Amino acid sequence: RGKTCGRGHKGRRARSGGTVKLGFEGGQTPFWRRVPKRGFTPPNQKPLETVSLNKIETHVAMGRLSQTGSGEDGRITMKDLLDSGVVTKIKHGVKLVASDRIGPHYKRRALAGPGPSPSRGYGLAYPLDLEVTRASRQAIEAVEAAGGRVTAAHYNRLGLRALLKPDKFGDDGALLPRRARPPPKMREYYTRFENRGYLSVEAQLEAQLRRLGVEGAVDFDAMRRESTKE
Repeated sequence: RGKTCGRGHKGRRARSGGTVKLGFEGGQTPFWRRVPKRGFTPPNQKPLETVSLNKIETHVAMGRLSQTGSGEDGRITMKDLLDSGVVTKIKHGVKLVASDRIGPHYKRRALAGPGPSPSRGYGLAYPLDLEVTRASRQAIEAVEAAGGRVTAAHYNRLGLRALLKPDKFGDDGALLPRRARPPPKMREYYTRFENRGYLSVEAQLEAQLRRLGVEGAVDFDAMRRESTKE
């Protein structure tokens, strides 16, 4: 190999530790800086896992997901969706969407009341009580047409971890953290009953009536129409 051991005479690569980092082009403007940039990636985005109604109903029909969940009053929470395999991972939350695809476990229902028919006139075959991070308007209409209920609830990263893995916070749940309030930018979404937010006045009143043993959901839309007539 000779006296220079194949490194050549002088220069950066001839010295010890003289490696060149990836993308370095000797001092000229590198290629990744010469090419134009288009668009950007929001640094604070929190993408939600999308779940369709037909996937949930298929898991219920196969027996993988029970109609009675582990939440309050038998509510199906995101932990039930994760344990049953409806979703494989949950990082920031779950968004419930309706699907126009007609699955084998859908049945035609006569949807009473004004407004567009969810899922092209096809409703769910099972009444489900779901708690997710967000839900589309079509999904809310489809679930409520089948006699179910949708609740949109906010969980931060610590609260979501406590919901999905409560065994990490002690066997008796004594170390479970308090539920965090939504940040100011998200507070408006969870205080509106159109989104079925858990902080809305209607949702809290309905939850209080269920604790008192009052059966059946309250038709707040009818109450609003009566109040406007007066």
